Amino acid sequence: MDLSDLPQFTVVEIHPGPAEGETVLIGRFSHLRGVRNERGWLYRRGAVSIVGDLSAVPTAPGGTAAFVTPDAGLAPELRVGAVFPWLDGYWQPYHLDMVLAPPERWARRTFIAEPARYFRLGGVTGWQPADAPLPDGAVDLGVRAGAWDHEHCGLCNAHIGSAGEADGYTDPDGYWLCVGCYDRYAARRDVSFAAEA
Repeated sequence: MDLSDLPQFTVVEIHPGPAEGETVLIGRFSHLRGVRNERGWLYRRGAVSIVGDLSAVPTAPGGTAAFVTPDAGLAPELRVGAVFPWLDGYWQPYHLDMVLAPPERWARRTFIAEPARYFRLGGVTGWQPADAPLPDGAVDLGVRAGAWDHEHCGLCNAHIGSAGEADGYTDPDGYWLCVGCYDRYAARRDVSFAAEA
């Protein structure tokens, strides 16, 4: 499944929004598989995607939907007739970017536990890579060897490392995919996960 198989939102009207800085895009979806939530994205590959909310989710393909966004100014190509792939708000645009990246961007790696720095901030205990600067106002609780013992798959959330598969795939941005999601989606550049769940 590629981007053209996702629901396509075609802009048919553009109006000022109900609040300052907002724009209302009236549009039609090519189909409704993957249109589940009011929050979503008009995906722009290689550029900032447009986030917003559907004021009404259409009940049938071809029905009009109103999409309210504060981000219309980010898309100079936004005009009547423009078509954007729809990404449900459960996902983020970087999920599509990860899967659409060339497979050679990914490297298979065995996860190795690393030290983690624990801290307390606002009454909550957190942790981060040991060499990262502490958040402002955090109290340092020390470094614990091997405490960063797993990562999560960026798509299915499976553990990679402790309590999961030892191997996974990582990209230069530090995102991880489990072997199953890499094989199913990234290796094939398949975006079907965005229409599932």
